[in-house]
Amino acid sequence: MEPIRITPYTLILVGAVLGFLLGLIPLILGIVKKKTKLGVAALIASIVGGAISGIYLIVPVLAVFTYLIFKKDNPNDNPVDVRVVNENPIDVKIDQSENR
Repeated sequence: MEPIRITPYTLILVGAVLGFLLGLIPLILGIVKKKTKLGVAALIASIVGGAISGIYLIVPVLAVFTYLIFKKDNPNDNPVDVRVVNENPIDVKIDQSENR
């Protein structure tokens, strides 16, 4: 029986497959929470992290992206662009028929 040889390419492939399998978790969570872009980014990052260093990068990537997916959106994160059209408004009487 021949001994099993583990090459660096085998380790990269195993890490990438493990990253893909574990990256499905935030992908599914992102789809459910309607944050698909974060889910896809988590899947890609976990595959790359798994290929680079195995489980050591997959777990932090999953933790960060799962936090970002579950984090509630702060309305102050996306300020609305407000433009002033007229700085000196005029008084208009409501009693005038043309202003109704």
